[in-house]
Amino acid sequence: MSYNNNYNYNQNMQGYPHQQQGYNYQQPQQQQYPPPQGYPPQGYPQQPPQQGFAPPYPPQQGYYPQQPQQGYQQQPNQQQYYPPPPGPPPSFNQPAHPSAGHTAPQYAPPPQQAHHAQAPHYNPTPDVQDIIKATKGFGTDEKTLIRVLAKKSPAEIEILKPAFESVRGKSLRHVIDKETAGNLRDALLQIVAGPLGADVENAHRALDGAGTSETLLNDIVLSRTNADLNTLKGLYRQRHGRPLENDVADDLSMKTQKLFEMVLAATRMEEWIPVDPNKVNNDVQDLYRATQGRAGTDELLVCSILSSRSDAHLKIVADQYYARYSRKLVQIIDNEFSGHMKKALGYIVKCAVNKPTCYAEMLEECMSGIGTKDKVLIERVVRYHWDPAMLAQIKQAYRNVYGKDLIARVKGETSGDYERLMVAMLS
Repeated sequence: MSYNNNYNYNQNMQGYPHQQQGYNYQQPQQQQYPPPQGYPPQGYPQQPPQQGFAPPYPPQQGYYPQQPQQGYQQQPNQQQYYPPPPGPPPSFNQPAHPSAGHTAPQYAPPPQQAHHAQAPHYNPTPDVQDIIKATKGFGTDEKTLIRVLAKKSPAEIEILKPAFESVRGKSLRHVIDKETAGNLRDALLQIVAGPLGADVENAHRALDGAGTSETLLNDIVLSRTNADLNTLKGLYRQRHGRPLENDVADDLSMKTQKLFEMVLAATRMEEWIPVDPNKVNNDVQDLYRATQGRAGTDELLVCSILSSRSDAHLKIVADQYYARYSRKLVQIIDNEFSGHMKKALGYIVKCAVNKPTCYAEMLEECMSGIGTKDKVLIERVVRYHWDPAMLAQIKQAYRNVYGKDLIARVKGETSGDYERLMVAMLS
């Protein structure tokens, strides 16, 4: 998720502007029109109606915490990985609609006092002692590890890790790695890594070795804020000694490589920018001309539009496309594209239309068919659990789409301590 709500454990810290704000931003004096009527769901429950095409608040949210800045006041619940460049905050009045999703957690960890500011009542000492008891001597008390770690916020994790190491003399990651095994270990290590750290390691895992894990790469890179992408790229290079863009380019080819090059440039339209009806109209026409309206497909034009527009803009584009051509945009992508590019572009559109339902479908995708795709299921459950508000929406969307309970479904696909941890995160 933009690593979503609790991803940004600095979300209420003084000094965070609302998204990256272009330089010398001034409120556009443009016509804004009400959303189209009668557009049926694209298999997704519709988000709350938006007035005048202004993006809903909170907008896309990042997983990663930010470095503190002075002189800006952050909008509520805004989460990003990386500090935006200087610029005046937007000052338009618009209703605070609940967000239908987020984009990515914020990567760059803030200083220790920022973690304490976000978890002012958290005392790590009892948890440190419980983990030490659970991992010393013969055998490991996995149930205690699950109880202690499953529901920690990113801020609490960042407080717990140095507190544990100062007492135990070893990192929490080292102890978890040594004392647990299998899927339980993988999930606990991703929790301990925090939103940004887990994304960096999953990105490396997606690109390391023979072949590319397209699913992991899509999850980590697509539908993210510019700020999150910049922070992700920064820590990836710091840890692995190479630019993320280079590793992605080496693993992909042809027009799919070009799509991810566009995405990783981190030049998306920001969510706080009001949707321009003229640009929507142009994009709808261009998408039609690039797909249905010609022989063959202009893949690069479609990639350019879908990779560079905000979620708020793309949702209106999808609405208008259906209203004009009686075809769902996601269906056009299914018909006109194939392979990794089809999955990536479909992901972008589905996230823009309705994130909770998109994420619910992604969870089911991990569990349907023969066998469970545990690595991807772990990555997604850990990612979504950082944001309790979004997780609640995902669980409701799952019930709406599949007519059953998500937790019960996960219990049926997992077992033992691995099952207990997954259920604890989803509860």
